[in-house]
Amino acid sequence: MIYATVRMYATADQAKKAFALLEDRGLNREDNKINIVTPGAASTPDGVVAAIVSGLVPKAHARIYAQGIARGHSLVSLVAPFGAGRMYEELLDELGPVDSGVVEEHDGPVWDDAAPFSSMLGLPALSKPSPYLFMGLPAVARSGRTTSEWLGLSELASSDFTVFGSPKLSRNPGPFSALFKLPLLKS
Repeated sequence: MIYATVRMYATADQAKKAFALLEDRGLNREDNKINIVTPGAASTPDGVVAAIVSGLVPKAHARIYAQGIARGHSLVSLVAPFGAGRMYEELLDELGPVDSGVVEEHDGPVWDDAAPFSSMLGLPALSKPSPYLFMGLPAVARSGRTTSEWLGLSELASSDFTVFGSPKLSRNPGPFSALFKLPLLKS
């Protein structure tokens, strides 16, 4: 299940500033489920809960957030693009959110649907991925050498590189899919 990143702010102006900042970063209401709920957004407490839930917030949490909105706070929620959740959390945190009253449960390993591979391995998701890193090492050193050269390993760039007479590089665009006879995804 996909849930939203939620931040509660002391004033509606702070929430509107956060909302505008997210829109400036290319997110939108439809694709990313950006949601803003301010005091007076609905005429009944159930209406406020429904407005919060519409942003993919669990209903149990939405009831707690609705209490904050009744006290005059405002809420911003969004569903971040895959792999960018941490970056947007940090962005929203810079605007000074207030305590929402929702207690996050951390009894065991935290599973993040947006980063299942990282969750499976118990690794933190990347907040600012760098195209210049490979397994934590720089892909190109300051001297212009590649990581392989720096480590004294041969490059796999040539198609004639073989191990025990078999080519090391595959010409198959989907070797994992071919192994399990799965169709390739089209973009």
